[in-house]
Amino acid sequence: MARIFISHSSKDKEFATRLAQDLKEMGHQPWLDEWEIKVGECIVTKIEEGVSVSDYMVIVLTQDSISSGWVEKEWKSAYWREIERKKVVVLPALLSQCEIPPLLRTKRYADFTKGYAVGFAHLVQAIMPPSLETAKTQLMGQHHAEEKISDLLAKIQGKKTPLAQCIAEALPIARQYNDKELECFCRNELAGWDVQEIESGHEINYRLIEVFCSFVKINPQYVGWGGRASNIFSYMEEHPQEFFLRKMLVTEPISKLEQKREPSCAPEKAFMCWTQPITDFIPDSSSSEARIFCYARADAYERVVEAIRVELTKRLLNLLPGISNSKE
Repeated sequence: MARIFISHSSKDKEFATRLAQDLKEMGHQPWLDEWEIKVGECIVTKIEEGVSVSDYMVIVLTQDSISSGWVEKEWKSAYWREIERKKVVVLPALLSQCEIPPLLRTKRYADFTKGYAVGFAHLVQAIMPPSLETAKTQLMGQHHAEEKISDLLAKIQGKKTPLAQCIAEALPIARQYNDKELECFCRNELAGWDVQEIESGHEINYRLIEVFCSFVKINPQYVGWGGRASNIFSYMEEHPQEFFLRKMLVTEPISKLEQKREPSCAPEKAFMCWTQPITDFIPDSSSSEARIFCYARADAYERVVEAIRVELTKRLLNLLPGISNSKE
């Protein structure tokens, strides 16, 4: 699989790390400075080595990155190598609107401003081994089922079709390819995940959300919050003795999650709040009637839906020729 250098500003580290992890899961070899440069090593030398051995360079485009001298030096080095080889090497990934450098304006970029799943799918398609042209030729000659996969990927990326419907359309494809993992994924996403299925070894970390649990009820109208949910969550983070942070698994069907998505609007709706019996957390509690307040960010369900979209995209891409994720 491809060796991919990820050029980015330090201010975009969170995105770059997520991208590197997802590319690694698909069998590629991402080069990320914090992974490759050890304490005491020469930064310049290691970066030059990383650029020289990479098949592709993904440049994360933001106002911060295009203002960075380090990033400019990295992508220009790869750009001239692209001209020499007469082969695409530099792959722009637009994370936020910015003034794109003139040398990169003629290139089509992976647009992450429309959603992570959309940008990631476009980026992966550009890294198809042994080359994009070869992979396209292979795709055109494949069975009708592979055309259906391409059409379905377009629906998933376009976001005009409910994700639940897309997953339903992926189920017969999984059966046709005898892909048991994809079939299980589709079945559980449509019906909701059963605890026994999860305990049997299925990893669904993409359905985890961060929840603060407490006996304390938050008043969203308190003027001290300044009308900002971020202030509320900062307070909870600073008072772990009152607000216990835990990862909570969302098991509901994808259709219900899509219905629960709410845009963050008025301050009182900027976070989600519900109660659960204390026995959900402490089964042998003597106060079985007590209730625990649970708080999560307003976009928690939206994040889960997008994570499911990425997961479905990966699994469908694995069915296409030249994109399958090799497992050692």
